[in-house]
Amino acid sequence: MMLSGYNSATRIMHLSLLLLFSLMAAGCSGTGTANNEANEELDKSVEAIEAVIEKEFNAPDEEYRALSEEAMMSVMEAEDEEEYAELRETPVYQEYVNYMEDTYAPYFNENGYDAFINTGFAFSYSTIEGDFSLSPSDIKIEQSSDSSPALYSFSFIVNAEGEEGVTGEYQFEGKANVPEEGKIGTIEFRDKDGLQEKLKSAY
Repeated sequence: MMLSGYNSATRIMHLSLLLLFSLMAAGCSGTGTANNEANEELDKSVEAIEAVIEKEFNAPDEEYRALSEEAMMSVMEAEDEEEYAELRETPVYQEYVNYMEDTYAPYFNENGYDAFINTGFAFSYSTIEGDFSLSPSDIKIEQSSDSSPALYSFSFIVNAEGEEGVTGEYQFEGKANVPEEGKIGTIEFRDKDGLQEKLKSAY
């Protein structure tokens, strides 16, 4: 009888331990899945910010320059608002619009894209006429804090080649709000060394 009781107690203990380990494994698995999803979301948001930096500061974008010039010429003859609106629907102008969308829209939510285009941040260095070239390097992007996971800060260097007084390395900083996975709501750049002013003065 004592042996039977011992065996029963042993079986109960084994079952209890098995249940405990199963619950621990499930908990770890759930935590691991949540962490993986969070990391994946973080990666996509960082990739979006980096892509926008790369596209904006690999400049000038010669295709954008050509399309922009053709588009602006196509609406110059407009005599009123109605005619201007009609000319904006022509293939020449739409090719320009589509190029901007293809370049930047994948990395923004709808409001973010409209703001980036309409405030003049997009292609801002490609609108400066002149024989120069820019390329970004040493891009560093950090999530601001756990309490504000949508906020990111970043820094990078822009390598410029051009006229005397322009060639060199320029420090940039910025911040971005990414309210949904991989889709930027707002992004701002801080030109710490005055690159844009130097380009406009030189050209």
